[in-house]
Amino acid sequence: MSTEDTPEEFKKKLDALKPKKKKLAVPDGFLESAKSYEGKLEAIKIISEREKDRVILMFKKMLEPEPPRQHVEPPAKPVPKQPAKKKGMFGKK
Repeated sequence: MSTEDTPEEFKKKLDALKPKKKKLAVPDGFLESAKSYEGKLEAIKIISEREKDRVILMFKKMLEPEPPRQHVEPPAKPVPKQPAKKKGMFGKK
């Protein structure tokens, strides 16, 4: 940064050096437009060739083991059930 650069000029230079966002190499609706099983299979092959890094990350996430589940202890004393009140005919005792 030279001494003559203003903050706005410096921000413009930084923005120019930032990596550009990569556009999706596969068009929208590419898989949906394939009508047959073979067409869908071909579309998957093309997607996996163009987006190798994303496919690898997807498989890595799928193969990661699940974190262990925490065991929940049951309560020390079971809660006693209260007997149901018996009602006579028409809801009267």
